[in-house]
Amino acid sequence: MDEEYIRKKVIADFNLAKDELDTAKILFNSSKYRQTVTHSYYAMFQAATALLTKKNIVAKSHEGLIMLFGREYIKTGIFDKHVFGFLTKARTDRKDSSYDSFAIFSEEDAQSILKEAEIFIQVAEKLI
Repeated sequence: MDEEYIRKKVIADFNLAKDELDTAKILFNSSKYRQTVTHSYYAMFQAATALLTKKNIVAKSHEGLIMLFGREYIKTGIFDKHVFGFLTKARTDRKDSSYDSFAIFSEEDAQSILKEAEIFIQVAEKLI
């Protein structure tokens, strides 16, 4: 990929992250807590995708994104390890929200992951 394409893709990916965060907020305010969890995760996922794209790296799966992000941004100390934990925890919660029909997410659960997504995006934006 050439530099201009990468630059545009990073911006597009990060804009998707912000859109997902906005959607999560709307859903939270509508008491749709399960969906808040899902969109909060995808906000972080897209922000991480943008940062990997910046290094011309493409993840082929959710697990791959976690592994590649850890290698490129956590092991190198570029991204805060504690904040990265928000993404890994949210991945598990997103699986439950998407595939476990018995999973229940309270207002507090949704509010917590939404706040973590906001922090993740703030940290990521400084690196974009």
